[in-house]
Amino acid sequence: MQYLIILFVFLMVAFALSGVKKIFSTRDLYKERLRTVIGQSEKDRAHDRVTVRATLNSLVKVVSSLFVARSFTGKLQNRLVTAGIPLKGEEYITISLAVIIISPLLTYLLSANFWLSIIILILALILPWMYISIKKDRRLQSFEMQLADSLVIMANALRAGFGFQQAMETVVKEMPPPIADEFDWCLREMNLGFNQEEALMNLSTRVNSEELDMVISGIIIQKQVGGNLAHILDNIGDTMRDRARIKKQVRVLTAQGKLSGIIVGLLPVALLAFMLVANPENVYFFVQDSRGLAMLGTAIVMEIVGAFVISRIVNIEF
Repeated sequence: MQYLIILFVFLMVAFALSGVKKIFSTRDLYKERLRTVIGQSEKDRAHDRVTVRATLNSLVKVVSSLFVARSFTGKLQNRLVTAGIPLKGEEYITISLAVIIISPLLTYLLSANFWLSIIILILALILPWMYISIKKDRRLQSFEMQLADSLVIMANALRAGFGFQQAMETVVKEMPPPIADEFDWCLREMNLGFNQEEALMNLSTRVNSEELDMVISGIIIQKQVGGNLAHILDNIGDTMRDRARIKKQVRVLTAQGKLSGIIVGLLPVALLAFMLVANPENVYFFVQDSRGLAMLGTAIVMEIVGAFVISRIVNIEF
């Protein structure tokens, strides 16, 4: 409980220092001058409505700026876009911090169990990032499953006499998300003045898919050297369907090994957490005795080695 109180005091001090910094900062003055330069009058600003959403957004930005740099927020924003999570980087950071602070305190107040609060704190630190990774992987799998069918639609549209952008619009109309959303984003960039290569490279950066990179490389090469784009898309689509079939077979063959690795890897950790919550005196014995420390160290090393070996066996690169 003492550590939680120290953390709470630290957060309060950080908020207070941030408030003092805001008071003496000249950033708002520069913003005011910039509004004057771009022509926003006092009368227009007097009629601006201060909504609840705007107030919350300002609070979220202040909270997130206390703990993270803007570069980190930008990288997190890219991960959220790739995962298809409709949140800004500042919003996600603020929600995560709220969960990290509130959940251990609430757990301790309800159970009065210090180790259970620590376990909840660790879970609150890990689960948000795991959630992003899971959403990102699922969205990427859905995108790659839809990509081969989308190439068929684009190839047929090109044979019918449509242009490349019109073929992409056909995919947006015919296919469901996430591929429809990503192609629509790419088309909007083209309409806003990006050239075709820049928009496609931005699409590749957002999705981060090897299958899509192969498609974009084929499109860019065709644009530079010429050729039948519909035929190129058909060939790439056939290759992707063959790769998808092989990937499904590999997933089926390695599913049992992955599940075994997860169970074997998490079982000792879950057992240790249960012992800390139910009867921590049994765990203190390992820490107080040199033989117990040796046993714990050996168990940790074997856990790491086992996880590494299983991951090397079941993860097959294409």
